[in-house]
Amino acid sequence: MISSHFVIGIIVGTHGIEGRLRVRPLTDEPDRFLKLTKVLLKGISDSFCEYEVTEAKLHRRQILIRLNGIDSIDKAQELINRELCVARSEALALDKDSWYIADLIGCRVYDIARGYLGTVKDILQQPHHDVYIVEDKQKKDLLFPALKSILISIDPYSERIDVELPAGLYEIYRESER
Repeated sequence: MISSHFVIGIIVGTHGIEGRLRVRPLTDEPDRFLKLTKVLLKGISDSFCEYEVTEAKLHRRQILIRLNGIDSIDKAQELINRELCVARSEALALDKDSWYIADLIGCRVYDIARGYLGTVKDILQQPHHDVYIVEDKQKKDLLFPALKSILISIDPYSERIDVELPAGLYEIYRESER
């Protein structure tokens, strides 16, 4: 499903008494926070509120960020656990044959030999390659590596991924059900 925004971090705490926020980055490029001029905060009802970024800096493995209008620890504490997002137009450019994970979640997955396998439930980012988690109609998971030898085509606009699973992989998951 093509997303209109992307989650780039989660507010995990406050820093000091002047409203600074500690953010755990959920992006491959934490330096991107240093260039942000505005962010969207996801609300409880999935609505968004836009804030101007007045300060951002890297601090250990987190980001310290100040938002216009958040000028006290009390206001900052109200934002803990909220998702920090950017609009699609603000997203980092991708390499050819790369996709945003958010756009692949919910895509239908078809194997050339078995047909419909299920929908992408999540994608695990591993050092050498991503691993797709596909949930079938019975709510059972099938995992496979995101390798060019397996992925035939990916079209997030039609929400479809075609694969050719290696011999035995599908059977391993179905054997464990017995």
